[in-house]
Amino acid sequence: MKSKIIKTSDAPPPAGHYCQAVRASGSFVFISGQTPRQTDGQRLSDASFEMQAHQTLKNLKAVATASGLTLDDAVKVNVYLRRHEDRAEFDRVYREYFKEPSAARALVQSSFIDFDVEVDAILQDPTEAGKPR
Repeated sequence: MKSKIIKTSDAPPPAGHYCQAVRASGSFVFISGQTPRQTDGQRLSDASFEMQAHQTLKNLKAVATASGLTLDDAVKVNVYLRRHEDRAEFDRVYREYFKEPSAARALVQSSFIDFDVEVDAILQDPTEAGKPR
């Protein structure tokens, strides 16, 4: 099966040369890193960490929805934080978007300048997962 580009106006447009997400092999959706940007592209640089985390995860959820899936279909999530000490607050917000049992996850400290958090994810379509190739 050919890859399909996923695009939605419910999340901000890419800030560079990439797409919001790609559905590959029918079963997997790879969501590009989402940051605390509004749908008009405005970055919430001066907002609290909590607001930035919520906006980032709302964007991730919007792209997942555009792919026909939900965050419940996540199998791997990568989280990038500017400050390691924000991890407990991020976990609290994360639980509002991801139910137990949640996906495998990595948390990495990053050197962002204009924002505090970025999240990408891999989703698996449960209706496609068991189909033969």
